Order: sequence, then structure tokens, then C-alpha cells
Amino acid sequence: MRIIVVLAALAAPAHAEDDGYCDFVEGVANAQSAVPLSPELIGSVGYVEQPPSAINPDTTTKGVRLIAGIRYKLSGIYEGVAIRDRAKADCRRHKAFDQVRGETTSRAIAARLRVLDEALKEAEKILKTDEADFAARRTTAQEATATRVRVEELRELAAEDHRQLSSLPQPSERPLAGALQSYRDADADMERYEAKIRRAQAIDVSLRFGIDEFPERDNPQPYFAVVSVGLNLGLLFQGSPNSRAAAGRKRLVESGRGLGVEGTVDQLRSTLDIETKRAKETAALVDELERQLDALSRIGSEESKRYRQTVWFELVKARAQHAYLTTHVTSIRDVLGAKGAEE
Repeated sequence: MRIIVVLAALAAPAHAEDDGYCDFVEGVANAQSAVPLSPELIGSVGYVEQPPSAINPDTTTKGVRLIAGIRYKLSGIYEGVAIRDRAKADCRRHKAFDQVRGETTSRAIAARLRVLDEALKEAEKILKTDEADFAARRTTAQEATATRVRVEELRELAAEDHRQLSSLPQPSERPLAGALQSYRDADADMERYEAKIRRAQAIDVSLRFGIDEFPERDNPQPYFAVVSVGLNLGLLFQGSPNSRAAAGRKRLVESGRGLGVEGTVDQLRSTLDIETKRAKETAALVDELERQLDALSRIGSEESKRYRQTVWFELVKARAQHAYLTTHVTSIRDVLGAKGAEE
């Protein structure tokens, strides 16, 4: 009798605890927001000839004109902050997605690994005893080899779980409850900030100050300061499209299509149903193997000892898989919440 270790449906390549995603998106956002948040140097120089009809013409109607100063786009503050806030929301969404997609599985694998690691200590003792019995010719080479193969199988299962955990988010102390809603809230925040960025493109409130001078003339006050306001009328038509975009994105996230969301409610519920059934089956198997092991422990023959070892190794694998399934079911229930799990 063998138990095939099967990874759960949600087991997929996931990100490590610090995979650099937040540094990436926030670094890009800081670089992008540096432009609208910073002042701009302006300047121009050229030859100017004023026509006789110019307002307040002076005695010199031509000459070199120099303009130099600073332009600061005040509306750029709104845009720059929105860009940075969008990156922070993207980071929160990414972390919540890691919990939904990966941490449920990593917690389950960690639970299975604890059973295997603990059992390996006892398995090593059994192997040493069998090797000593073989050396003393109290057991056959076939029986000693069979024990070695069973111990090696447990080692491989534990090693595979260690490899799986290295590529999944490490189990954390963060509660899984509400992780799916946290993902949706963060995604909604992303769309809200993106709408702000789109609105900012239609608004231009700028402050300019500097010098405006004809070097060849005597101008005692060459300084200037100007506030300019520009409003693209397209802003008046953005409200409805932005609302439509937000509503459509919300439906898209909940459906799990288009944005790469694997942890949708329907998929989580489907996995929950499957894993719950499997957990019940492994629980029954564990009970049966424990009953057999208890019965065999009352028989003192050498033959029953060998069979008891066989049952014990199968019981370890059954307990490990049951620990995986029960932990996975609990984690998914936490993610969905009581209401989501029952619907």
C-alpha cells in the first residue's frame, strides 16, 4: 500500500518572502514621479525687433532679449503623489496575492514536513537496528534492504518538501483571514490612483519666475513671476469612463480572468471541497493503520515485527499527507472567511 503525494491545486510557482517586486514597482514610481514633482529650468535668448505699433514702445525697437527662470508645475504634485500611491497599492496587492496563492500551500507543506522530519528520527533508529541485526545474521539481506528503501523514500519526500518551501512564500505570522479581500481592496486602490493620474494629465497649474531682460538696455526691474492655469476640457468627460473602468476592473478581478488572479473565490471553494474530501479519506486511512499497528504490537513474533515496520512507514506517509490536507483546508477557510467558505 502506497500513498502518492499530490500537491494541491493551488500549488504554483510563487514568490519568496522578499522577491524584489515592491522594490521594483516603487523604484519605477519614484523615478517617474521625480519629473512632475520637480521644478523645470527654462530659458530663451534671441533677437527681438518691436514694430512701431507695439504697446508702450521704447526708444529702442530692437535688440537681444534674455529670458531665464524656473517653472514649477503645481498640479504635478497631485500627479507625482498619485504615481507613488499607485505603486504602494501594487505592492500591497502583490503581498496579498502571495498569501492567497502561495502561503496557503506553504503552510500545508510545512505541516507535512514537520511530520516527516519527526518520523525520520525514528526511521533512522529502525534502520540502524536492522543493519545491526543483519550484521549479526538475525535478519536477511532482503529485509534490511527493504527497510533502507523505505527510509530513503521518507528522506526523498522530506527533501522534496524542503525544495517546494524554498520556492514558496515562507509561512508568516500574518493572519490569512481576509487576504483575498485585501487583494481586491489593493487592486481597487490601484485603479483609483490610475484615475487620478489620468485626471492630472488634463490639468496644468504652473508657477514661473525669473528674469526677462534686454541686456543692451537699462532695465532696473527685469524680474517676473507668473501663475498660469490650463484646463483641458476632456477632463469634463473623464468621470463616466473612469467609473466604468473601475467597475469593469472589479468584475475582472472577481472573475479571475485577465489579471492573472488564481486565488478567486470559485477556485478556492473548488479546491476546498476537493481537499476536504481527501482529508476525510486520509483520516480514515490513518485510523485503520493505527488500528493495525496496535494489533501487531501485541504479537511478539519476528514476522509480525517486520510487518509492523511496514505498517509504520505507511502510517507515517498517511499522517504526513493528512497534516498537509487539514492545514491546507484550514488555510483556505481562513482566506475565504466564514461567509466565503459556506457560500
